[in-house]
Amino acid sequence: MTLVFVHGSGCTHHVWSYQTSFFNNSIALDLPGHPNGNALTDIEAMSQWLLSVLEERNLHNVVLVGHSLGSAVVLKAALDTATSKTESHRVATSENSRIKGLVLIGAGAKLKVMPQFLDALTSVVEKGEEFPGFLLAPNQTLAEPLRTEVNTAMVKNGAAVTLTDFLICNSFDVMGSLHKVSLPVQLIVGSEDVMTPVKYSHYLNEQLPNASLNIIDDGTHMVFAEQPDIVNQCIERFIANLD
Repeated sequence: MTLVFVHGSGCTHHVWSYQTSFFNNSIALDLPGHPNGNALTDIEAMSQWLLSVLEERNLHNVVLVGHSLGSAVVLKAALDTATSKTESHRVATSENSRIKGLVLIGAGAKLKVMPQFLDALTSVVEKGEEFPGFLLAPNQTLAEPLRTEVNTAMVKNGAAVTLTDFLICNSFDVMGSLHKVSLPVQLIVGSEDVMTPVKYSHYLNEQLPNASLNIIDDGTHMVFAEQPDIVNQCIERFIANLD
């Protein structure tokens, strides 16, 4: 299996350091505009970008791992490939066979963002103010040197890119389509996650046909970087059971 990791809003591949150092066959991607290239502005474009990366790199037996916005990208990619199977005018046989499973961390079928948060970030961008500290607050639970690496990368990406990411999250909604995802799915969430609460993962677990859920005690939204050993073991068990 090859694990392909997709980061969350405003972040980069740095957040997956504990995972890529643990799993031999693993790749952590930077979404376009994070910081190189042009940032994408909708979930469909991100999904198609991810699928094109798999194709360009000729990756097979892939497990897609996404966090927050990354989980939305991964889930949408799975839905897009599931839909393509039923559309005879689209030739996607190789694409359909690439993905063997999904790991969704801090995920949701919807990812609504607090209006006050969006308003504050919009104001920062419009006024050209310095990168706001409140965007870095969730990272304070991370140990050094990872915390500094993640924060530095986020500041380099800039507030405008982060705002675009959160707007994509805010418009994301696949509640009516989850039944189409037949792939095995491992859901992971921290018990203290306030950005994507446990109830989001419970809903996914109920609606996805082939899902399992692991709730990590005392974990927050960045649980995979806070408690990497537990999360890595969970992912390891999941991939060991895939065909």
